[in-house]
Amino acid sequence: MALYRTEGIVLRTRNLGEADRIVTFYSPTRGKVRAVARGARRPRSRFVSSTQMFAHADFLVFPGKSLDSISQVEVKTSFPRLHEDLIKLAFASYIAELLDAMVEEGGEGTDNAGNEAVFGLLAAYLRALSEANDPEMLTRAFELKLSSLLGYKPVLDWCARCGTRDLGAEVGFAPDAGGVVCQDCLKHSGLGTGGVRISRGAVEVMKRLLVLELDKVSRLGAGPGMRAEIERAMRVHLDFRLDRRLQSLDFLAAVKAAQDGGRKAATIQ
Repeated sequence: MALYRTEGIVLRTRNLGEADRIVTFYSPTRGKVRAVARGARRPRSRFVSSTQMFAHADFLVFPGKSLDSISQVEVKTSFPRLHEDLIKLAFASYIAELLDAMVEEGGEGTDNAGNEAVFGLLAAYLRALSEANDPEMLTRAFELKLSSLLGYKPVLDWCARCGTRDLGAEVGFAPDAGGVVCQDCLKHSGLGTGGVRISRGAVEVMKRLLVLELDKVSRLGAGPGMRAEIERAMRVHLDFRLDRRLQSLDFLAAVKAAQDGGRKAATIQ
């Protein structure tokens, strides 16, 4: 089989044997790809930098029966600022695991427009995150946009159960319905499995996050309470479609807790 060349961003790496590494990367033409980088764990390997998390590179790959092999790599960028800032690293790690969990391997030739859109979103997110002063809202925007691209766009403009646009003053977010449920449906049917209460204001912010370009998300103001509402809604929306809990969420929660603790200590001093 002939070699193929493709651009990609590394989502995950896993050690194989004594010196090799399995690299999972997302390509705009082939979707999610897994390939072996032979000898990548040796100190002088030419694959050391190209198999780091979030590395954006051009890959020359040799197809295999069960697993492809990386022949050559030329790194475009490794997003160094993400590795230097623990909170940004935690958010980027979460997004990489989320994308890895939500897409199947082997998307070449089936939906190149979709692959390109997802790849473009990922690249834009990592660029914006490198410069971001609000990684939390940026990540909520990514979650919403990724859900939309993968066909899981949450219903926000009308009731996901009855279809009315008159949502009422009190609404909920029901993952089994696919989005917001109106006051009447909430009264008669409840939140359903895993549903959460959400304010109308938080719903409006989610609508804005869906359409805003990622580099403009920082202009959108939202207080701590509203941020927590949106995070809970997106968590149940995504968890409903995942078959496992993402390990990166624990890392992210620990980093955020440490950051919040540091801020409180600084305020007391």
